[in-house]
Amino acid sequence: MTARWPDPNRAIIGRHVETLDLRSMKSRLDLGDLDLQGSTITIRQTKFFKTRILPLPDSVVAELCAYIDARRRAGGSQDARSGVFWHERGDGHYTPEMITWLLSDVIRRAGLKPLRGKTGPRVHDLRHSMVVNRILEWYRTGINPQDRLPFLATYLGHRDINSTLVYITVTQDLLHCANERFRAVGAPCLNLGQEARP
Repeated sequence: MTARWPDPNRAIIGRHVETLDLRSMKSRLDLGDLDLQGSTITIRQTKFFKTRILPLPDSVVAELCAYIDARRRAGGSQDARSGVFWHERGDGHYTPEMITWLLSDVIRRAGLKPLRGKTGPRVHDLRHSMVVNRILEWYRTGINPQDRLPFLATYLGHRDINSTLVYITVTQDLLHCANERFRAVGAPCLNLGQEARP
């Protein structure tokens, strides 16, 4: 019986893996870049020649473990320099274009994009979505997002927060949370009620 070919789509779309530089970085990921025991991934030499180590949530680690096991059973190389998202041709690494095609296929099969055409979310929109959801989570847990933006910039591989600010898409939920934070923290500083009294 032949081993089942591993599906890179399951492992490529992890809960937080969408934050990575989707095209070029995922095509360069090697098995040696994963530390599944420590739940981290090393992103090497991306924009601005930066290398960073990122934490991975348990759900992503579980998907990657299952994928790597299926990859091993299908005969994939276990060499640390072998591409994580592997196929049997050439050096085993997918090209950035193929990574984009695979991710687009997942988005289409999920019903988020029509089967043909360019309408609907783009692969890069996953990063925008992650940034907005991370900021919303910070607001909801009482964390000041402004204090965390430098960490988010590093996580995304940006030089500074100015590049990260581009990813903050204003949504109704985000406006509501920002408004509530201002009401609780900023409005009392204005002493609005005292100025209106005769």
